[in-house]
Amino acid sequence: MLKSGVKNLYVREWIFPLMFVIFALMLEMTNFLTLGIGVLPTYLIFDLAVIFMFLGILFLMKQGGKAWIIVASFFLFIQVALNIVNATLFGVFGDVFNLSMINLGTEGVNAFKFEFLNFTSIIINLLIFGLFIGTSIYLNKTTEMTIQLTKKTKFTILLSIFIGLQSIGLCLFNAQIDVIRVQAENEEQLDDTFSDQAMWDNLFLKTYSLQLFGTYGFYVKNLGDFLLSGRNMSEEDQEYVAQALLKGDNYTSTSEYSGIGEGDNLIIIMLESFDSFSIDPIYTPFLWQMRQGNYDGAQYMDSFYAKNKTNISEEISIIGHIANNKLFSYYNKTVGLTTPYSLPNLMKEDGANEVNFFHGYLKSFYDRQNVNVSLGFNNVYGLEDCTLPDKSSKFNDWILDSDYINNMIDLFIPDDVRFYSQYTTISTHGAYDYKNSRIQDNLDYVNDNFDKYVEYVNNYTNLQLPTNESELNKYKQFKAFTMDTDKMVAYIFKTLEDKNLLDNTTVVMYADHNAYYSDMCYGIKGISKEKFYNTEINHLPCIIYNDELPAMVNKTFCSTYDLYPTICDLLSLSYNQTLAQGNSIYSDDIVNSVFVSSLSGIYTDKIFTSNVKDIVKLDNSVTDEDVNKFVDNVMNYYEKQKIIELIYDYNYFGRYAVR
Repeated sequence: MLKSGVKNLYVREWIFPLMFVIFALMLEMTNFLTLGIGVLPTYLIFDLAVIFMFLGILFLMKQGGKAWIIVASFFLFIQVALNIVNATLFGVFGDVFNLSMINLGTEGVNAFKFEFLNFTSIIINLLIFGLFIGTSIYLNKTTEMTIQLTKKTKFTILLSIFIGLQSIGLCLFNAQIDVIRVQAENEEQLDDTFSDQAMWDNLFLKTYSLQLFGTYGFYVKNLGDFLLSGRNMSEEDQEYVAQALLKGDNYTSTSEYSGIGEGDNLIIIMLESFDSFSIDPIYTPFLWQMRQGNYDGAQYMDSFYAKNKTNISEEISIIGHIANNKLFSYYNKTVGLTTPYSLPNLMKEDGANEVNFFHGYLKSFYDRQNVNVSLGFNNVYGLEDCTLPDKSSKFNDWILDSDYINNMIDLFIPDDVRFYSQYTTISTHGAYDYKNSRIQDNLDYVNDNFDKYVEYVNNYTNLQLPTNESELNKYKQFKAFTMDTDKMVAYIFKTLEDKNLLDNTTVVMYADHNAYYSDMCYGIKGISKEKFYNTEINHLPCIIYNDELPAMVNKTFCSTYDLYPTICDLLSLSYNQTLAQGNSIYSDDIVNSVFVSSLSGIYTDKIFTSNVKDIVKLDNSVTDEDVNKFVDNVMNYYEKQKIIELIYDYNYFGRYAVR
């Protein structure tokens, strides 16, 4: 034990605060190294500023005392928890946590599997956290404070230190913001839309924003944005949005196939976790005809790319864009969600009588029963509304999509009115190691015909089948569920034909994201997760049917964003081009489309970037001119996104738009 009172005072008053700073930075480095985004943030002062403010709070307590250890540990535990959550989300989805995800608590818990956890991150973070607690307890026991101060003097000193550290922290925080703004004004930036200041203002690329501003900077800004949502919109922003909307109003695409579906019924089917290896001639013969271009009126989009969480992919097809900052369920509960531009509302304006949404699981999942009504659907039907005898709301104990649609068919395809029905499937969701008796017949068929499938894979694909028995069994179960999807689609087309509606119904089918459970998509495609820029991992199925379309395999690059304008083009629905982040697949403008996702980056089939500053050419044919055009198109996307974020932050159409 140290003898000198002066040394003891020095140890307690300076070593404990210094130790807190060191461990906070160690945890930050752990987070950055785990995510592969460097070692420390670009704007490290944000971290230091908030740490100083935490130190101010800690100085109100006896340095190294029990209360100090508890509060300091609490501060660091928040950082540890964020590190572990971010490592998990990034490993599974390529995403990081923000506060709007709190609204997905139930969905996250239900979908969670222990295999998602990044155990390396957990072990390292907990070791650092445990080392901090252990060191703090040891120093608390082996040092003493022998210099005594009067209560008044002690209070004065502590208050002065508290005020001083809070002031230093706030000054540093604001100074760092000023540095960002000065750089945006003085440095040659790629574009104002993509400057570091724009990133700070919106945090629209979450992982990149975290890389720039660090854990403390990112989450302090995220918290502020979260708490300030719903405030009044400035007159300047109102005018900015009004002018932008006026510029894009009443747009009608012009293409070779414009209007071929005018007056049609519309069916949209989002195929859950459907991947490019989901369709094959052995197990999914109906979809295989379409994939080969052999079904009259059906075009297989062979260069379709997508990767967003299910609700996001779903919403993009309905409105042609998405809000990056917060979830629609959040907006719907706070400022409101008014969407006159949505596909359901456009269809109702065009004479559709039945405009309904269907899902094979609980309609409360992702708050669809409220959000999708706000998006314009007359009714939202879920698992609760079907009368199947063997239905379960237990996650992973999915009902079959073919059974659900068969049970709901008269609502899904009404006989005597014009309709728009949208369905999001569920059975292929995963995980694929749960027993489900409903799929057993399909699974038996998969096993009985697996030799034929292996022959097809070896002779006609580059796929890599699992060699591990456990992983192979998961893959077989996945294929059994894709068989059910095939039966469901075949049944829908047969029903349309039987009801004499096939010739006046446009059908769009597309996948929301890859088959990510158990990292299946990476193993089957033979792509390392570290090669995040390899967009083949997000190369997914999409099929568009209209009896006036020539059957073919369409090689045009497109993504989820292009579905809304394509549907509007085919059905002659005018829309606001300012709010459409894609283009009709059949128009000349499709060459300007890019895919943007917080989960997988920004890309076409030939160019990839995660921040528009570092460009990866995926094809040797890509020229500098191609790159410049790509960057221009990305800038256009984010210019539109500024307007879109303002619309949702303030519920512009519900509170400010002139009607």
